Amino acid sequence: MRTPLGRPRREIVQLVKPPAYPFEIFLISKDGNKVKSSNGPFAAPDWDFERARREPLDLLMIPGGEGTRPLLDEKNHPKEVAALLDWVHAMDGKVRIMASVCTGAAVLARAGLLDGLPAATNHAAFGWVVSHGPKVLWNSVARWVDAGKYVTSAGVSAGTDMGFYLVMRLAGRAVAENAVSAAEYDWHRDPLSPIFYPQQAEVPVPES
Repeated sequence: MRTPLGRPRREIVQLVKPPAYPFEIFLISKDGNKVKSSNGPFAAPDWDFERARREPLDLLMIPGGEGTRPLLDEKNHPKEVAALLDWVHAMDGKVRIMASVCTGAAVLARAGLLDGLPAATNHAAFGWVVSHGPKVLWNSVARWVDAGKYVTSAGVSAGTDMGFYLVMRLAGRAVAENAVSAAEYDWHRDPLSPIFYPQQAEVPVPES
């Protein structure tokens, strides 16, 4: 059967078919300009801080890495740190879930949002992050911790495990499992089960 436009009806049905994924993801930076990672590649943000304040969002995830340290350097950048924490508090008032990966937990902790709550962070940077949240109930074992509104992960790949967990929490187990299958990822579903890495030889450091 054809429509008056001469196109098969099935083509019109395809045009209005909803997307196969239930989320929209936006990258955010302070001024909307691209951000260079400590490892070299740039990230191209979609919004700046002010745009993010205006938009309806369900979840805000703060990443970690070496760039977290200057973000919280109050000695050299007091105004910038104050502005960041003000923005984090504003976003906390509008989203359902505040999440962090790796040392991003230091930002939530410094804002006082994790006080009295359990939280995780990168195990290799544990001491530095803990110094920003002495009232936080830090977990040095779990790959991620769900404290209700605040969900935090340990470092690097633990953030991926937490990411699939957040998909499950927001959209259901079936959606999360489909995403895991499509990504061909070995999802560690239990955050309290440690991962044991094979013994490796020590890599010599070249002399400078």
